[in-house]
Amino acid sequence: MITKTNIASQIVDHLRKDIILGKYKKGDALVETALSHELGVSRGPVREAIGKLVAENLLEKHSNGRTAVIGFEQKDIENLYDTRILLETHALGQIDSERFRNNKDRLLLYIQQMEEADYYKQRDIEIDLAFHHLLVRMADNNSLSHLWAAQRDIFRTLIDITSEAALTNQEEIIQQHMDIVQALEKDEVQKAQQLLTDHLRQACEYCCNSKELKK
Repeated sequence: MITKTNIASQIVDHLRKDIILGKYKKGDALVETALSHELGVSRGPVREAIGKLVAENLLEKHSNGRTAVIGFEQKDIENLYDTRILLETHALGQIDSERFRNNKDRLLLYIQQMEEADYYKQRDIEIDLAFHHLLVRMADNNSLSHLWAAQRDIFRTLIDITSEAALTNQEEIIQQHMDIVQALEKDEVQKAQQLLTDHLRQACEYCCNSKELKK
């Protein structure tokens, strides 16, 4: 059931996650009336959510008005993580020492918030997302930031799936974030890039494994 705040956004997140995990297969139709009934909401936000997923290339509208799932395979997950690796490691290479110093405390605050969430056995997807977005913004490259932000919503859904699959390994994952910050602090950029690559490849593996389990 979808709650009554930010309804369309919640529906988008819900449907995107189900599509990525394979609940809806390639060619499956998504019908506004059926989804409205299933989720307990009016058709308006469902229609809005479907439009957003069409724009994300997860759904397609046919000439007869039918909306169908395009399909989302493991390779699509791998491609998205490859995109993140390219964008985020490139960003690390463009962060100068002053921008790092100016943002270090915020990076450490995000890590502290991750630790607090883990202590209370909670999942804070937005903090993880904010940490990585800040790394990209620290590069002070508007084109790079725009490319990353364009995929932000689907990145958030991948983090959601990954964090569920890696719930018992949060301490290790949080430490990976700290290791990246410490490498940047020592101006060990190549090491930070490798740590970030390893971190995202592990996240990709968690996400792909989760998709396999949902089949």
